[in-house]
Amino acid sequence: MGWRLYLDDDADTVRPPERTVENPAWRSEARLPPNPPDLSHLGEWVIARSVDEAREAVSRLGFPSFIAFDHDLSDGRDAVALVDLLIAMDMEEGSMPPDFSYEVHSKNPWGAPNIHSKFESYRRSKGIDAPSIEPYR
Repeated sequence: MGWRLYLDDDADTVRPPERTVENPAWRSEARLPPNPPDLSHLGEWVIARSVDEAREAVSRLGFPSFIAFDHDLSDGRDAVALVDLLIAMDMEEGSMPPDFSYEVHSKNPWGAPNIHSKFESYRRSKGIDAPSIEPYR
């Protein structure tokens, strides 16, 4: 069974998943489709506030089925480091689930498109034509 990762340094305060990625009004403000994807079959959100916390969750649970990305994280690093890790992991192990999807809810004008373009470039190189969601602009 898959799982879902919420990567955001403000997950306990400003942006917990139920107030943001699952909230149609906030999604509209973040320029995401107003209706969140139905992820209930993936269980509760696993929250990570840093690249290291996300890496630990991935090492324990495997490649997630869904990720909600913020860009700027609590450890001073950014989510692109996790994207690079996941791409390397899939290149070595073929571990990306066939139904893998993600959203980028970061408002960072450079970071959000960077996350999106790295994943989409990799998916195209694998011949995966999966729908994805444009990042905040």
